[in-house]
Amino acid sequence: MATQNQQKIYAYTQHITTVRIIEELCNQKIVVLQQNRAKDPVEDILEQLTAGEHATLYVVLPIDKVVELLQKAPWLRIRLLQLDGAIVEQITGRPYDPKAEYEPHIIKAALKIVEVRGGSVKYMTLREMVDEIVKKGYKRVAVFNDVMREGLRIALSRIGVDLELVKTCDGNCVQVNPPGYQSGYRISFPGTAGRLTAEQIADMLLSGLARIYYAEIDASVVPMCS
Repeated sequence: MATQNQQKIYAYTQHITTVRIIEELCNQKIVVLQQNRAKDPVEDILEQLTAGEHATLYVVLPIDKVVELLQKAPWLRIRLLQLDGAIVEQITGRPYDPKAEYEPHIIKAALKIVEVRGGSVKYMTLREMVDEIVKKGYKRVAVFNDVMREGLRIALSRIGVDLELVKTCDGNCVQVNPPGYQSGYRISFPGTAGRLTAEQIADMLLSGLARIYYAEIDASVVPMCS
């Protein structure tokens, strides 16, 4: 197998500033793949890469799509790019927006690179997720993103579920959409969805347009230039 220095390095993300920061700090040349929002991201990526080519791929993708990509292309070394929302909020004094393009000094402070080695995904409905959470004995659900948390609150109220929703976990609590290196319950939306309001999130949670799942993840945060 080729060493990492001999392997090509790709990125699949619209956050080009983050890619350029990695190139600068790690002295790497990264090829940015095209993004076709009309296609499934896994299909879009695989159509642009050579099957069997050992390479490193930086991505900004929902966890279920990362797991699917690993299953279909196990020869890839996949690294998930994530900003630590708590650090972003400390610096900016504003709620974290995962779709925003932050200034380089914020990215450098908050960037986490998560190497995902494998995992499994179990899809479910909103009701099934809630039933599992209650059955496990949890009464509080943490959702860090403010708009997502409000959308979930609206959706739960519509189906008559009374769970306390908080921003961060403390004590007897389960987290929805935990950091990418942690297993847990997750909610993802189609790439074509764009920026959603809380009402739109609630509608998608109840209509089945949102993907709701529990993901078991084998992953860890790694040094940027390793």
